[in-house]
Amino acid sequence: MLNNSVVQKNNFLYFLFLLACLTAGFWSVLQKLAIRWSSGDNSYCYLVVPLFLYLCWDKSKNFDFTGFSWSMLGLIPLLLSLGLIIGGELASVETLLFLGIWGCLTSLAITLYGRRSRQLFFPFLVLLFIIPLPPFLNRQLTFKMKMMASSLSVEMLRMAGVSVLQDGNIIDLGIKKLQVVDACSGLRYIASMFLMALLIGYFSLNRLWKKILLLLMVYPLSIAVNGLRIFISGIATIKGYDFVIEGKYHDAAGILAFLVAGAILVICAAVMQKIGSKKKLRIIHDRAPKTKAFMLPLVLTIIYCSLFIGIGWSLKNLSAAMIIPQRTTFTSFPLTIGEWQGTRSYLDQKILDALWADDYVSATFSRKSSDNTIHLLIPYYKYQGTRHTAHAPQSCLLGGGWALINSKEKTVDPSIGQKMQIRIMEMHKGDAKMLAGYFFFQRGRVITSPWLNKLYLIQDALQRRRTDGALVRVEISIPSGRNIHTAEKMLIEFVRNLRPLLPKYIPE
Repeated sequence: MLNNSVVQKNNFLYFLFLLACLTAGFWSVLQKLAIRWSSGDNSYCYLVVPLFLYLCWDKSKNFDFTGFSWSMLGLIPLLLSLGLIIGGELASVETLLFLGIWGCLTSLAITLYGRRSRQLFFPFLVLLFIIPLPPFLNRQLTFKMKMMASSLSVEMLRMAGVSVLQDGNIIDLGIKKLQVVDACSGLRYIASMFLMALLIGYFSLNRLWKKILLLLMVYPLSIAVNGLRIFISGIATIKGYDFVIEGKYHDAAGILAFLVAGAILVICAAVMQKIGSKKKLRIIHDRAPKTKAFMLPLVLTIIYCSLFIGIGWSLKNLSAAMIIPQRTTFTSFPLTIGEWQGTRSYLDQKILDALWADDYVSATFSRKSSDNTIHLLIPYYKYQGTRHTAHAPQSCLLGGGWALINSKEKTVDPSIGQKMQIRIMEMHKGDAKMLAGYFFFQRGRVITSPWLNKLYLIQDALQRRRTDGALVRVEISIPSGRNIHTAEKMLIEFVRNLRPLLPKYIPE
């Protein structure tokens, strides 16, 4: 029999080896996570790991982290988490990759501490914030918050006696137009606001309903604070102080709005502390685990490390296992489509890096009988995985300042082939208007749903060893005073003539 000190030393070495294999096996996933932390408004994620470690340290007063219980219960969440990582790579959904990494860490805690790991629920809940919001969901929430904050500020301006008009996210003050962009919508710190509310509730509130209420306050509070911020910017603009909506003053106003919202949350928590009867805090003292035999920790360590290294290696070599079909490059793509004559254009390197495409065609088409122009962009991918995939254009368009007014599916009857559905979106940006149509052309399928496209990626990767495909974007400008229905007919007719040309360049 091994004495307790030797067992404890071995357990600690097993734990370090598990972390090392997890890091080594999924290093490429962790690099992608770091890239996401450094992009957009996700920098708050860098604080999550120190917060998690602090919460664990705070728990150490009543929880013995050095006493390993070694349980096979962790194998179930481990397999589910590894499935998320594999599915995330095949479907090119980074959020699933990151959720899988969080799940692997959670399964390690369950394996090391067994049922005792329930006491670590809150630290691991906070650790979940290492996963940034998916870009598409991020943009959708931004759009809704942007519209609500704009409408609220307009009502406040009218109450203050200011004559103002609103067109989507554009606020017309007469002397100047204010465009409420994502940075003014409050979403740039909505995730960190939820994290703040979670921590305030944990440390200061002793009833679950109070904690939930505090979390529910975050969304309307962000809208209200940013509505007030836009209102103040509008008043300052009218008074001739329009510099406050630009540069460092604009950024400082955003930080101030975040601090004000945080202070309001603290005040609300302090008020809720005094409401209702106080619930005594029940302190759970961790019982020292029984010493485990040598064999179970060793077997579990071998299983975990083999899975981490094996699946990590498979992810790195996944693209090499895919079949790359023969095709004609876009260099010979025709610039005459129906009555439309095109001029090829080329994207700058920054856009190409964000597009991740292996080949593309970009062209602007016009015709003598119309003053509308059509822009065509088709990025093609030899294989698809995370950070190398076609993605729906809503996120790019909303990020470029376009407001989504309407979205619908329309049927196109190509001159050759079966009928197909395309997604058409009506977009406004200031006085500019356009119709943006798109569809995924993936291994012979025409798909408009980004989610269905992901499912087909998984299916075809497993059954056909193919994930190649393209996104087809067709955008038509609508000159001032022109009929939007006429533009829609033009766009559909263009797609009708475009569809038979695609299989030569995008293999079915």
